[in-house]
Amino acid sequence: MARPRIAHVLNTIGLGGVPEACFHLLANLPADRYDLRVYVLRRAGGEDGARAGRLGRFHEIDVPVAFSAHDGDKLAVVGHLADWLTRHDIDLVHTHSYKPNLYGRLAGVLCRRPGLRVVAHYHNQYDDKWQADGNLLLERRLADCSDGLVACSRSVADHVAERVGVPRERVTVILNGVEAARFAGGDRRTGRAMLGLADGEVAIGLVGRISEQKGQEEFIRAAARVAPHSPQAVFLVIGSADAPEHLAAARSLAAELALGDRLRFTGHVGDMPAVYAALDVLAAPSRWEGFGLMLVEAMAAGKPIVATRVGAIPEVCADNETALLVPPRDPEALAEALLAILRDPERARALGAVGVERAARFSWARSAEGLDALYQDLLADRSARP
Repeated sequence: MARPRIAHVLNTIGLGGVPEACFHLLANLPADRYDLRVYVLRRAGGEDGARAGRLGRFHEIDVPVAFSAHDGDKLAVVGHLADWLTRHDIDLVHTHSYKPNLYGRLAGVLCRRPGLRVVAHYHNQYDDKWQADGNLLLERRLADCSDGLVACSRSVADHVAERVGVPRERVTVILNGVEAARFAGGDRRTGRAMLGLADGEVAIGLVGRISEQKGQEEFIRAAARVAPHSPQAVFLVIGSADAPEHLAAARSLAAELALGDRLRFTGHVGDMPAVYAALDVLAAPSRWEGFGLMLVEAMAAGKPIVATRVGAIPEVCADNETALLVPPRDPEALAEALLAILRDPERARALGAVGVERAARFSWARSAEGLDALYQDLLADRSARP
């Protein structure tokens, strides 16, 4: 019997966590069990070299990637994807995150034939998008048409059940993983040189795209509170911007608070193990968080964390064991927690050491095992119409 053909639908080959999670899931599925491919809704601009590297990794694991021929036209994208699914005789379409969950499932419904299975993967909480776009009703109808619903954390699963209105048992939790050995092996000297850190400087970094979600505003305001009490501290905003206006607003706030060279924007950095090795503390002041790959990466690297008590963060980090957790949108609390770590190096080392142990619980191989089990269940009788 031919291998089941499975198509994963992404919004872009982006630099964030969703394409990263998709890649690792595909790389860890049994190589001889599925015919895997990826469909991308649109081509994103900027950081072209980094995006090309992300794309190349799919080719390295023999997963072909197709791009929509109708970038930006929503209805045309849905139509093109439906035609592509039909022409390639796809057995299961697995959509990832907000827009693919909408457009990909619409395409699956349009071309649905007996045996086609549809799986939607929720990588975050999407209240901001559902409110802005008014698509929650459509999301609820598409959930009714879905054969499988996957969440990257228990927090996201609970959120989907509540907001979309599906029984909690319909949502399968498949936690994200981490390449623990890779992030434990970063070179500190290389990372600090790459980031322009001088001897004696203490590096506090926020890793993540510059966006409404990740809390760069609170990080910058906290930096202004920490800086006078810790002359060696420097603050790094590490990652690309979701939109130019987000970067402009962050730079303007840093200038307003007169942080000067104490606050630095690195843009996208390719060698993330070296980045974590260079950092002394990871700050994660997210306003909401579906999982937070940066948390498990930092734990694998043995770094203490200060993060907000939102979404999945308490699931991923253990308060007072691997991280200090503070309320969201509270720069003062964030600054106090950062200073507590900077003033107590022994505590910082203890948090980092427990983090290494905790990171070992998160494995992409284990995540792929859960996904494989879901696929096997859904594809057990492909002749039956859902």
